[in-house]
Amino acid sequence: MSETLHGACLCGQVTFDVHGPEAMGFCHCTRCQRWSGGPGLAEIEVEATNFEVTAGQELVKQFTEEGFSGFGFCSNCGSSLYAFGGGKYYVAAGTLQDVKLEPAYHMMVAYKAPWDVISGDAPRYPEFPPED
Repeated sequence: MSETLHGACLCGQVTFDVHGPEAMGFCHCTRCQRWSGGPGLAEIEVEATNFEVTAGQELVKQFTEEGFSGFGFCSNCGSSLYAFGGGKYYVAAGTLQDVKLEPAYHMMVAYKAPWDVISGDAPRYPEFPPED
């Protein structure tokens, strides 16, 4: 059986599972900066069918903008939970327990904040990583 990660928002009323996480990476786009309030999003990629809200679904609100991914957040505490698009969820890594994945990429580096210092050996892509 593949790995399952468990996550929650800050107030703990929204909980969720990520079954079979594919990769961990960082998105440095301006939308992720605004959404996270930081340098971007540390994200865990998972197929949409492998993301499951286990409690508090009624508290999850989504913001979508035409032509872009959508974003999910807890309407009670405001925690950023995930971005979604293209059949995948990009779950905020900080909401998950016991993540053992190493970062596989930094994407949208062309849009990073000037004060954002990228470290580590993961490949850096000006926009999206190449498709396999």
